[in-house]
Amino acid sequence: MTKKVIAKAISVLTLVPVVAAVVVTWLFISMRESFESIWWYIYSLVFLTIIPISAYPLKYLFPSIKQQGRKGERKLAFIMGVIGYTLGTLFCFILNSPCIVRKIFLAYLFSGLVLSFVNKVVNLKASGHACGISGPLTLLIYFSGWHTIWTLIILPIVYWARKQLGRHTLKELIVGTLVGIFSTILALIVA
Repeated sequence: MTKKVIAKAISVLTLVPVVAAVVVTWLFISMRESFESIWWYIYSLVFLTIIPISAYPLKYLFPSIKQQGRKGERKLAFIMGVIGYTLGTLFCFILNSPCIVRKIFLAYLFSGLVLSFVNKVVNLKASGHACGISGPLTLLIYFSGWHTIWTLIILPIVYWARKQLGRHTLKELIVGTLVGIFSTILALIVA
């Protein structure tokens, strides 16, 4: 296998919705009582994974998005992520979700908002991949304890893959990582 093929596989396996599914499942298995019911776990998967990842098959329904190639795909993925995080967070408050679910959703929502601000207003191309890894890993360490800090080994692997594919500079990866950590800590404090 070539480095590019390995880097592409790593990038696909570490897509934000995929990481969300893994982290939510890990937390559900290890802290089942905090979710109060399997329905909150399913709810989390729908809004954090299924809705955001639906962008990839949906691109075929929108010729203008499909014609834009990767750029259009990324735009639609971001839009679907925002829809999932916003609706999921809103319903968390309306339906009085368990605290852990509310904190998870606020972390994703805040990460999306801060990442948008950094990318559009500050005009830095912060890595969504790095943000989508560092935020969930911060949640995992917060809820599961410091013994899960070993999971941070995923970050340099993602850095390598994204640099190998020419998608980000080291600075963009670091900024994305800091956005994920900062936004998640903010959500944990606020919720």
